[in-house]
Amino acid sequence: MRLILIDHEAAFVTRVRQLVRRAGLGDAVDEVAELADLARLAERYPQEPLVGMVSTTMAVRGAIKEFVQRCPSVPLIAVGGNDPDRMRAALGEGARAYVRRGDVGEELPSALEVVRDGGVFVPPVVAMRPGGEPLMTVAGPVPAGFFREDAGKQLTPRQREILSMIRNGRNNQEIADTLDLTVGTVKIHITAIFKALGVRNRTQAMVAADWLDLPVVQVAATTA
Repeated sequence: MRLILIDHEAAFVTRVRQLVRRAGLGDAVDEVAELADLARLAERYPQEPLVGMVSTTMAVRGAIKEFVQRCPSVPLIAVGGNDPDRMRAALGEGARAYVRRGDVGEELPSALEVVRDGGVFVPPVVAMRPGGEPLMTVAGPVPAGFFREDAGKQLTPRQREILSMIRNGRNNQEIADTLDLTVGTVKIHITAIFKALGVRNRTQAMVAADWLDLPVVQVAATTA
């Protein structure tokens, strides 16, 4: 496996080279200037197993999606900060992993293994209040293949409604109030949703729904 980096910081590139060499997870680590260069490299050497690794600051909106459509056989790892929205955006465009820049030493070896095995890697994500204060820590590395291909078909119409509300940031009480359900019933549905998607928490459920391109269901409040 040959890892191709697209990054603006020489020290970070050096660190990645050292990590890959120490972990024995790649044959070589090289650099290109942009995703278009990586695409041309992949097209020039179609038999070579390549993995791209791009900083989100060097990939404008839509660039990851365009690359994935052009080179679907080359998995792409996005590198960014502690931002759940940016992570979801990168994975939603088709990146196979999201690695946090400040935790690359801990997360990159796992990400490379998962990507190599055909899975999608999602790191622990720190949700932030508007002022930047840590709210809670959710998620962990997602095992390879955790997105079930038939996941969308496993959800009932009610579960699709609840998943849509989760994607919109609604908590259990808000979901219960809107749908005229008890909080206990909402929790039962959410447990079933997690099982159907093969995930362990809300962040992973949102990422799975984005990745599987599940439609957002418009939910109207239930009135008495």
